[in-house]
Amino acid sequence: MIAIRKVVSYIILFLIGAIIILFVTTYHDKLVKIFFPIVLAGVLTYILRPMVLKLEKRNISRTQGILLIYLFSGIVLIASVIFIMPVLVNNTREFINTFPQITLEYKNNFNNAVKMIDTSNWPIEIKNAVFNEINNAVGILEIRLLNTLRNALFGSMNAATSIGDFIIAMIIAYYLIKDAEFFKKNFLSLVPRKWRNNIIVTCREINDILSSFIQGQILTAVIIGIMETTALLVIGVKYAPILGIIGGISNIIPYFGPFIGAIPAVAVAFIDSPVKVVWTITAFIVIQLIDNAFISPKIIEGRLGLHPVTTILAVLVGEEFFGIAGMLVAVPVTAVIKVILKRSIETIV
Repeated sequence: MIAIRKVVSYIILFLIGAIIILFVTTYHDKLVKIFFPIVLAGVLTYILRPMVLKLEKRNISRTQGILLIYLFSGIVLIASVIFIMPVLVNNTREFINTFPQITLEYKNNFNNAVKMIDTSNWPIEIKNAVFNEINNAVGILEIRLLNTLRNALFGSMNAATSIGDFIIAMIIAYYLIKDAEFFKKNFLSLVPRKWRNNIIVTCREINDILSSFIQGQILTAVIIGIMETTALLVIGVKYAPILGIIGGISNIIPYFGPFIGAIPAVAVAFIDSPVKVVWTITAFIVIQLIDNAFISPKIIEGRLGLHPVTTILAVLVGEEFFGIAGMLVAVPVTAVIKVILKRSIETIV
């Protein structure tokens, strides 16, 4: 009887999960617009809450602490928009404008590399097939990378102009931090008493996962981005700021991220000289080794609780349905779903 109940529970949970996934994939564009300020508010809450609590220990009230942090962040943001953002936007535009030239160089290099095939005794059909595959692969790669860069540029520009969503997120984050106990008590008051302990434990696990991921990965991305930008500037690779930012953001994606972030930098370095390619690859490998050995273990501490195979599958599924954004959030979402399913099954069974 217990085994049957367990099977039924799994089936019900699977169907609920399938319905949720179907709904999200069908209406994800509308859901993104609706929930973007809320999700952004959650991210801001996880970033700001530790600082607010530290200020509170120094006899600064939560309200004053939040306002002080907002004031300081506003000054930094304005300074960034005035001095840094134009440089990054121009850097990205220049990179996009010269991208056809970069791909042309690669096409020429490919053609030179396969000249031996052209002068060989292979049948003409095989030669034509090889050249067609090379040209098709280069064309597809050019389109995908160009679209990614354009989306990143337009996304950053839209994010900069979406002042309304950001203000709403700041207001929500203000109340989430200030009235955290209020929301907690009201939420638990809606939960039956027999479920409360399990709900509290589940929420704590989810909070640990999100806190670890958001705080840890953002800090890691900033550190890696600065290290890679500095390395590229020292090597003399063009567009170092935007390439370093791409590398830092890509590092959030487990396993695939470092490779994704390194491809644009290596591609640009190859145009200048093979020596720069060697130095660029070496720099990215060294930085990744430092990240794996010292940075990530200290900051993230492996608290997401996912097997490497599960992590890889989650990233692949996220990329398939939601692109780069899906790859960035696939791991924490999967970890949260795992906790919810685990606790739900324990409750039912």
